Amino acid sequence: MHLNILKIPGSNSNVSDPKQQKWKKVKAQAIIFLSLFVLLELILRIFGMRAGTLIDEFKVQDKPQFLERFAVDELGINKFSTKVDGRMLGTVVNQEGFRANFEFTKQAIDSIRKATGKKVVMLVGDSFVEGCCADTMSNSFPDIIGRSDKYLILNFGISGTDPVQYRLIAQKYISLLRPDIFVTCFYFGNDIFTLVRKPEPYVALTYPFVDNKWIFGIAPNHLTGKMNYNFKTPMEAYNFYVDKYTLCGRNRTWFEKLLSYSVCFSKLYLALEHYKYKKEWERKCINIPAVNVDDIAYNDLNAIRKIGAEEHIKTIFVGIPAPYEVKDDVLSKYSKNLKDISMDVPRNLSAEDYDGMQASNHFNNEGHRKYADFLMKVLNREFGNE
Repeated sequence: MHLNILKIPGSNSNVSDPKQQKWKKVKAQAIIFLSLFVLLELILRIFGMRAGTLIDEFKVQDKPQFLERFAVDELGINKFSTKVDGRMLGTVVNQEGFRANFEFTKQAIDSIRKATGKKVVMLVGDSFVEGCCADTMSNSFPDIIGRSDKYLILNFGISGTDPVQYRLIAQKYISLLRPDIFVTCFYFGNDIFTLVRKPEPYVALTYPFVDNKWIFGIAPNHLTGKMNYNFKTPMEAYNFYVDKYTLCGRNRTWFEKLLSYSVCFSKLYLALEHYKYKKEWERKCINIPAVNVDDIAYNDLNAIRKIGAEEHIKTIFVGIPAPYEVKDDVLSKYSKNLKDISMDVPRNLSAEDYDGMQASNHFNNEGHRKYADFLMKVLNREFGNE
């Protein structure tokens, strides 16, 4: 006898429930997404990206310690502070606040010039001229040249400075010290500014912190709603960076602080926030005439040239290419910024002569030696010693 068995839907059917099938698919997608998200977080952290901050070099610290490395004079010239020893190995600082074992006074310079017969070379620039990052200052290119029997180097190099600083030094010291030549070392990595900086008396250009990022002394316009605002104190600069570049600021919500634990979410959130601020600033400034950024560096270099001409002091300009552009024709690349400024650039450098490939990297010992060879040839040409 053959029996027909009625199959009731949902009992032992081979056909899956559509809702159950959809739920399995959602769970599988969620597991894949979470796995990829965790993997991405790990990869980003392995490559040095930090959660909760837009700038990986900036750390939120319980007790931030300001490194009083610099002092600023009444003109806004940044110099070395004599209060702390936060300087590179072998650094000796004179009373004027620059790197030398003799004073930058007319009497001292005239005395050395008379005793040695050396030509006096006044050298201005940023951390490259200061001597970073030779293993000791004696291996930096200013010191190498200074050991020759031809030239006395007055080293006015200060880390973190710019063409505005170079111009201020020319204004104050060319007429006072009367060098035989004034040499401006222009670093293509960051000396081409995109903002007009107005120096303020006794207000620093950079604020170094121990085991943290050096904070630039000018706040971005779109984050302050002001044009080129200068931080007045180190802690004002530090707190601004905490509030604007991290999700750990005083006015952050619990949701934003929750996002701060994720590299992906925090950086995306902060990037969008900055984009919003930038668009708001652009709308606010729509009727303000735009500054021609191509003229900013040129105006300071041209001012140096005019000061030299008025004082009948020879002024020349030499370039330092960034590590990623040593093989480029930087004079052509930046011709719209330099205009009629004539500048010598070394052709003997390679990427291996720097301690890294970022704009913030510097010469190693070999780079300093090669640049010393280059600058010696330039000086010999200018003084007819070839």
